[in-house]
Amino acid sequence: MGNIRTYYDRTLKKWISSTKGGANKNLIYNNPRFAKTRELNQEWKGCAVWARIVRKGVKPINHLMQGRNNCYLMKVAEKIKILDFENERGFRKITTSKHKSLLVGYCFSKLHPFSEVFLDEPELTITDDRNEVTLALNNFLSHYRFSWPEKISYYRIYLNISLVPDLEWSADEKNYIPVYQPFLYMATTSVGKWMYMNTVLNDIRMVVKFDNDFVPDDRSTVVVTMGLEFASEMINGTPYIVKDCGTTMVLGCF
Repeated sequence: MGNIRTYYDRTLKKWISSTKGGANKNLIYNNPRFAKTRELNQEWKGCAVWARIVRKGVKPINHLMQGRNNCYLMKVAEKIKILDFENERGFRKITTSKHKSLLVGYCFSKLHPFSEVFLDEPELTITDDRNEVTLALNNFLSHYRFSWPEKISYYRIYLNISLVPDLEWSADEKNYIPVYQPFLYMATTSVGKWMYMNTVLNDIRMVVKFDNDFVPDDRSTVVVTMGLEFASEMINGTPYIVKDCGTTMVLGCF
């Protein structure tokens, strides 16, 4: 109404009102003064495609995430992009397979950072064909390994693997596409059983693998994400999930 748009921001927990402004689409696309803007838009277009692929791969554990992950993932993509010294700005590749470490440790839960909630270091192993990943927690003492603002008595673990291809600019598509075709979205999630927090040492082992003996292309990255979900109590087999559910983070990239 009156050229003012209003919406509720669930993260900030505030109503936001703003007016329209800035240059119109025709100026941005055609005016020489906006050449730099067009270049930056193309850069961010690739980052947006990459972020969407990452988010789609972890969709089964969306309920464990909080905050605006898309913009932060795009910042990770830009860090990978600037390491391409062969192509011009606006056409640079996003070669995750060469710079895997930049995604490792990314936390999807802004309200409850994984490293502050989970006070342990899981062990990850992957098969030579990158089809199967194993997570191990040896001598795990659950009573002392979690920090949460509410009372929690039960927990369960999620282990997700997904595929992120390297991306390049396509003049025909006028967009960023995987460097190999066909690219298939691949993601699998293993969900552990609910476990009671106690002071007894326990060895936990979880395995997750791609379907149909799928073998990832060398120009792609297998992203391993661990999630934690908490319950305050269990009544007749029904868990009472805590507010915000839990937390999740990228543990490794292979």
